[in-house]
Amino acid sequence: MIALPYIAGKQELGETRQAMTKTLMRDIEKIIDELKSRDEKYYILVHAKPYPDDNRKIKIKIVKGIPVKPHMMLSCILFGVDNKTGTLTLEWSLPGDWPTWSVGGTQEPVPEVIASINESKIRYYYDEIAS
Repeated sequence: MIALPYIAGKQELGETRQAMTKTLMRDIEKIIDELKSRDEKYYILVHAKPYPDDNRKIKIKIVKGIPVKPHMMLSCILFGVDNKTGTLTLEWSLPGDWPTWSVGGTQEPVPEVIASINESKIRYYYDEIAS
């Protein structure tokens, strides 16, 4: 038998991602049900990052019911909910890091990337957003 490269430990490629997506969508559905009486469009911010002491575990924080669309932030996904029209939209989704010059070195970011992040107003921290 030839071992396929996308099977590791009896887990299919994408299986973890699919399970995490299903869990996130269940959480989003609970929030939508909880806030179904809101007439104005609101936003749900999802921030995910590895635990500092164990990068195999992912820490997720969900900020719900944001009345104003926040700026883009690294390591975040933003959903928009409009109860009047019954629509859920994916507003944006950004990874947690940016391209660097070296693979195993200093992790210095490419200057053009930093300039574009500064120009676009992308932020990393979400603590000042009220839930």
